[in-house]
Amino acid sequence: MKKYLVMILAAIMVCSNIFSQIKAGNKFYDRLAYETASVKYERALRKDSGNVVVWGKIAECYRLTNNKIKAEEAYKNLVASGNATPEQIFNYTQTLMENEKYEEAKVALNKFAVAAPDDPRVANLKKGLENISGMKTTEGIFTVKKTNLNSNSTDFSPAIYNGGVVFTSNRAVTSWVKNNHSWTGEGFFTLYQAKGTNENFGGVTAFGNEVKSKFNDGPVCFSSSGTQMFWTRNNIEKGKVHKDATGQIRLKIFYSLWSTDKWGTDIPFQYNSDNYSCAHPAISADGMTLYFASDMPGGMGGMDIWKCNFNGTSWDAPVNLGAAINTKGNEIFPHVNVSGTLYFASNGHDGLGGLDIFVADKSGEAKNLGSPLNSPDDDFGIATFPDGKAGYFTSNRKGQGKNDDIYYFMKQCTNADVVIVDDSNGAPLKQAEVVVFENGKETNKVATDETGKFKMCLNPTSNYEFKARKSDYTDNEMGLTSSQIVAAAATGTEVKVPMKKKPELVINVAGRVFNQDDKSPVTSQTVTLINKTTGEQLSTMTDANGNYKFVNIAPNQQFEVGTSKKDCGEVKDPFNTNNITSSKTITMDMPLLCKGDIIKIENIYYDYNKYNIRPDAAIELDMVIAVLNKYPGMTIELRSHTDARGKDEYNAKLSDNRAKSAVQYIISKGINKSRLVAKGYGEAELLNHCKNGVECDDKTHEQNRRTEFKILSM
Repeated sequence: MKKYLVMILAAIMVCSNIFSQIKAGNKFYDRLAYETASVKYERALRKDSGNVVVWGKIAECYRLTNNKIKAEEAYKNLVASGNATPEQIFNYTQTLMENEKYEEAKVALNKFAVAAPDDPRVANLKKGLENISGMKTTEGIFTVKKTNLNSNSTDFSPAIYNGGVVFTSNRAVTSWVKNNHSWTGEGFFTLYQAKGTNENFGGVTAFGNEVKSKFNDGPVCFSSSGTQMFWTRNNIEKGKVHKDATGQIRLKIFYSLWSTDKWGTDIPFQYNSDNYSCAHPAISADGMTLYFASDMPGGMGGMDIWKCNFNGTSWDAPVNLGAAINTKGNEIFPHVNVSGTLYFASNGHDGLGGLDIFVADKSGEAKNLGSPLNSPDDDFGIATFPDGKAGYFTSNRKGQGKNDDIYYFMKQCTNADVVIVDDSNGAPLKQAEVVVFENGKETNKVATDETGKFKMCLNPTSNYEFKARKSDYTDNEMGLTSSQIVAAAATGTEVKVPMKKKPELVINVAGRVFNQDDKSPVTSQTVTLINKTTGEQLSTMTDANGNYKFVNIAPNQQFEVGTSKKDCGEVKDPFNTNNITSSKTITMDMPLLCKGDIIKIENIYYDYNKYNIRPDAAIELDMVIAVLNKYPGMTIELRSHTDARGKDEYNAKLSDNRAKSAVQYIISKGINKSRLVAKGYGEAELLNHCKNGVECDDKTHEQNRRTEFKILSM
């Protein structure tokens, strides 16, 4: 009994210890002290490795403190248990990508797709995983070097300023009071500056002490004049970090103006809130548009990129940049260069893993900058020089420790002038549209300037194709291989794309007006052409052969040509000149149907001694119905004829029945019977020699078994 009591007591003590470790971990977790919380959870898992709730908590701790290896293990255990939420499966997929385990990431993505089939991030992750090799095709374009700004701590988001950079760091400083951030257990972020270029800088010194807080400051941006500074700061209330109702520490944007020799009072951005974050400001070159990241209501999910325009006295209401830029994930760290091009970091678009750097291309869509600027780890905080060929960015890429470092990048390319010229005289063509393809993939769409040119920096490892288009010219294209780029690099490259002028486009409409019954021409007949698009109306007369013509009519318009004559049906026939690219004459003949005309209905034959409508006859009668519908005032006589075989009286009755049968068919199709007269002529009007007493074969006799219609009125 004592033995069992000891075992029970030991079990109670173990459970109590596990509970106390979890309770302590939760306390630190709720305080956002993830580094300390993970230690407590690790102790609990040593004694209860099957606790999926703790695996979920510790996975988040590892993710948020950038411990990717341990985060992968924790998420793996959680997903294997079958108790992972869709968001945890998503984080597991991204962690596998960050650890370059792309095949395993595809398996995890399939589980995420099942758990959250309507989540738009499924498609973006799938696109990224399928295009890993494609995002590495840019490796020859950029060179990347680590700067000497970096410390053993986190250094990120450099802003180009006053002959150097201002950046954010939590590096250790000499102080009587140690002030560390509970999230990571490291120091708070503050601003530093250094003079220098490229990857080499002088000594690092503190920056902006007059606006410095005792908590997190940064990242920062400056106006082009250097007289305005915007930066991110913790939400501080009465000297302490303020948490919202959910326990989160929100971020706010502040700005300051340079006055003589120091920065002025820090001014809060008017759209700051205690309920959501505003962070990572980026000011346009003219100082009139502020871009920033925020999770304010009305976004796509997570943090989004927003912008505000300055109206002269205050900032207009924030505008979300929309679904082309923002996703259900996080879009953060915007940067806008002097030409207005927007860069930002995202973990919601297709990428290599973690945060990737994107640029908004000419169409406004997000384009991944690819490797080596991006890696499977977090890449963000880009800043570019005015020419756009070089700049800085931040990364915690593999082999550099878990802290962020600042890198210098430079685009390795050859400047080229692409010139669009007239093939006949070499004259430059302004406002020509040029689509640029790099290695077979469309990368840009530009218009030529007043000199027929546009400038481009060509990657010497790529092959290019330039497809030019301009109205009044035939489309043309010109290729440029990587070897040609290399050969021309020493002297500069000019790519000429010649374009042939299209021959003058001449569109005419012509035709013949004739009598339908005997095909005879209708001379001196007025023909009218109406442009249904513009309302313009033209008239002409037919010649001795019944011909008419209208010349040089407009392309891409709707028209109607018509004519009318007393006791004849009015003809109105529509046509258009859409998509005509070469000179053309459109033929519009107009047969007239007039009172008294007798029109043979082709191919209406009857079986011998029968008057029922055969299927082949029904097809022809449908054409008569179409004519009656076209001319609603027309009345006709259906005239039926037989061959000469049989008695005359019988044939007269048979033909009358045939005429009536045709009329009944037409009435059954909706034509009013008052418009129709049926009359049989028997064998009175034969078409050939096969009269009574003359031997003829069946085929010849059949020619006489026919139906005609005579127009009685119009």
